[in-house]
Amino acid sequence: MLPRQYYNEQDVRKRQIDTLKIFNDNVQEVTENTEYKVDFTINGKNFSLNVILGPEFPNEKPVILVNPPVVHPWVAEHSSQVVGAPGLIQFTVHSDLGRVVHAVIRELQKALPVEEESQSSPAHTHSLLFPELGELTIEELHEILENPDLQDKLLETTPQLLALNLETEELMLSIERIARDNIAEQQRLDEMKTDVVDRISALVQMKINYEELHARHQKLSEEYDPHRIRDCLKAAALKADEDAEAIAEQFLLGKMPVESFISQFAETRARGQARRAREERLAHQLAQLHRAT
Repeated sequence: MLPRQYYNEQDVRKRQIDTLKIFNDNVQEVTENTEYKVDFTINGKNFSLNVILGPEFPNEKPVILVNPPVVHPWVAEHSSQVVGAPGLIQFTVHSDLGRVVHAVIRELQKALPVEEESQSSPAHTHSLLFPELGELTIEELHEILENPDLQDKLLETTPQLLALNLETEELMLSIERIARDNIAEQQRLDEMKTDVVDRISALVQMKINYEELHARHQKLSEEYDPHRIRDCLKAAALKADEDAEAIAEQFLLGKMPVESFISQFAETRARGQARRAREERLAHQLAQLHRAT
């Protein structure tokens, strides 16, 4: 597989075109940097794929046309455009154009009707799988059988394995995309959970503050209730009357001079009368309010 590197836009486009030439034979440039033709055969019949690269390629998918048109699930109905290839559907800037095109060719070669042939020997079958073996001498074939490195090299150039590598890589890229999406969604979910917890904490604090303020309000409401104030004024007026009587008793017993008696008695009586007047006025207002409600 080709290494993944970072390129500028022109380098990425050139790299994609290079993969087209690496993974496919008979690649012809129709229009420089824009359109390419890939010839191939199916059962002795000549076919070709026209690969058209738009101005936004590889950020947008290539257009692949098969000529002559064929009937296949990957090809649009009443059209020659390939639309159903997995590599084309999931094409991204990280895909390999050459692998995608090669996979389309291999699929067409496998899926289109095969002409009747005489029974093939096992050796002939192996030659179809590895056509290059038919060109080797017996000595070269023995050398391959005895040399694991040569066997690996042969397998690495086998179209079936290249197609399998392409499908595997595309599947891995799909899995990576799904994993990245899952991680992003998990991060979003964690952020939402954190936000909910913060909101609950704020709501709890607001509830605590409300309870404290409500308790203070109740206490102040009771403390400054008009009826309670009236009762306090009434009690204070009675207390002032009691204090005035005590001062008078002290004076009558000769325990207080006249000047002190006059000033203290007058002040105490005046305080009591003022409290009684306030209590009566408040009682009158409360009675009016009661009648109004």
